[in-house]
Amino acid sequence: MKDERYRRFNQLIDKKFNDSVLVELLTCFETRDDLRIEELVTDEADIPTIFEYIIAIVWYKVSERQGNIIDYMQLSLEANLLPKTHAAGGYADIIYEYEACQEYPKHSLLIEATLTEGINQRRAEMEPVSRHLGEHRLKYGNPFDYSLFISTYLHKNVVTDFRYRKFIPYFGKDDKMIDGMKIIALDTKSLKNILINGSTYKFLYGIFEKYYKSDLQMPDWHDSLIKEATAKYGNKK
Repeated sequence: MKDERYRRFNQLIDKKFNDSVLVELLTCFETRDDLRIEELVTDEADIPTIFEYIIAIVWYKVSERQGNIIDYMQLSLEANLLPKTHAAGGYADIIYEYEACQEYPKHSLLIEATLTEGINQRRAEMEPVSRHLGEHRLKYGNPFDYSLFISTYLHKNVVTDFRYRKFIPYFGKDDKMIDGMKIIALDTKSLKNILINGSTYKFLYGIFEKYYKSDLQMPDWHDSLIKEATAKYGNKK
């Protein structure tokens, strides 16, 4: 039953969500063309839920369709495998599991997808994103687990706050602590270029790690990260 569901989901992606459609959808989220989004996906779910669903599909492609993406999405799906509602619970929107390979160790990637913009993004996202990762790290104890924050717009203070989480301890229950967290931020414009260029997660992981480990005072570090992550595939050094 599970294998059949995944076969149907991959068929749905091939039929309904090719790269050009996904790029158009990401643009529609940026401009909030909700009617076109509903036309391309479904009118049975709200726009934030559809955004999470589309981000999951994009990242599934970036990850070369590895892993159980239906399980990784914190969404309830219709019988036709289109999005219905966001599942309740204090977890990241998507929790992607990666087995160890030459390019990276075994780890979880917590993807947080939001349409919140402006100062509201700072109020609404900074605390839950770090809390979700902190609690996940405390629960599973893998220092390689990290978060990827994806939005149509990135507030500079949010990006800076996530950067400095590298040095801020997180305390859970009974004073359990982790010493800093890795949170990477991407906007949908960058994600479109990643998709268009055919970049894979195996490549992106190394870039994320490179800039996470870079000196805190490195000028324009986030712009440099984005530039390298969205470089034309085959020209990455």
